[in-house]
Amino acid sequence: MILKKIEGETEIDVNMELDIFRSELIAKIEELFHVHIDNQIKRISWKNLGIDLQKKNNQINSEEFPGFCLLITGSSLVHALSNQLKMKFLELSTMCKTVICCRVTPLQKAQVVELIMNNDNVITLAIGDGANDVSMIQSKLKIQYHDE
Repeated sequence: MILKKIEGETEIDVNMELDIFRSELIAKIEELFHVHIDNQIKRISWKNLGIDLQKKNNQINSEEFPGFCLLITGSSLVHALSNQLKMKFLELSTMCKTVICCRVTPLQKAQVVELIMNNDNVITLAIGDGANDVSMIQSKLKIQYHDE
């Protein structure tokens, strides 16, 4: 898997690291899938690029492409979830097969789940190890009950 760590301590650092990851991600997608992303300002998604990673008839065998992984620390996540950066974080997160948030608070866990569920129609799996995960679970349930 192609792993990117986000470990910036300031909003400027996190923004720069997210921008670098986005550029690297776009370059790798163009290289592997033989596509050209004309409008690199517009939000990228696998669907918008016309790439279905589940199908075997892509330009590249999906078994050859390990996918992207984003690892972000709690101190960086504070900035990534700010109003200025949260949509950039969402875009990059949804392009990854895996997002690992380490050393995060219960509130941050809930905020990540809410960000994904409120903006994209995708399945979100959040794994925790105890009572500090209650807000994350309640956040997911609150959204589900509100939608019904």
